[in-house]
Amino acid sequence: MQNNIKFRIRTYHVHFHRARGLRHIILYLLYTNGPLTGAEIMEKVEESSMGMWRPSPGSVYPMIRELEVEGLIEVVKTEGTKKYYGLTDKGKELLEGIPRDKRINNAITELESLIEYILDNWDSLNSEEKDRIKKIIEKLKSIS
Repeated sequence: MQNNIKFRIRTYHVHFHRARGLRHIILYLLYTNGPLTGAEIMEKVEESSMGMWRPSPGSVYPMIRELEVEGLIEVVKTEGTKKYYGLTDKGKELLEGIPRDKRINNAITELESLIEYILDNWDSLNSEEKDRIKKIIEKLKSIS
C-alpha cells in the first residue's frame, strides 16, 4: 500500500513538473523558432529530449489555450486548418525579462527531470540509446 502511494505521489510530481515545464518550453520554442503549430511544438520537444518525451495533444493544446488567454501567445498565421502560434509582445517581454541565472536554473531543473525519466526507463532502452546517453555523460565529465 505504501509503495502504491509513493508511486502516485511521484507520478503526480512528474506530471505537475512536466506541465509547468511545458509552459516554459512552449514559450522558449516560439521565441527561438518563430511561429509553430501545436504538432510542431510536440515534435520539437521530442527532438530536444532525444525522443524520451513527446507531450500529448491533451497536454500541449490546453497549455496553448492557457497561454493565449494570458496574452503571451497568439495565432499569427492560418493555413487551412493549421494554426501557427507566435509570441505576443507580452510573451517576448516575459522571456527577455527572465534573468539569465533564472533561465539557466530552469534549464538545469528540466535537465534533472529528463535524467530521472531516462533512469526510470533505463532497462527499456536499446544499446544504441544507452551509448548515446553515455556519450553525453562523457561530454559533461569533460567540462569539470
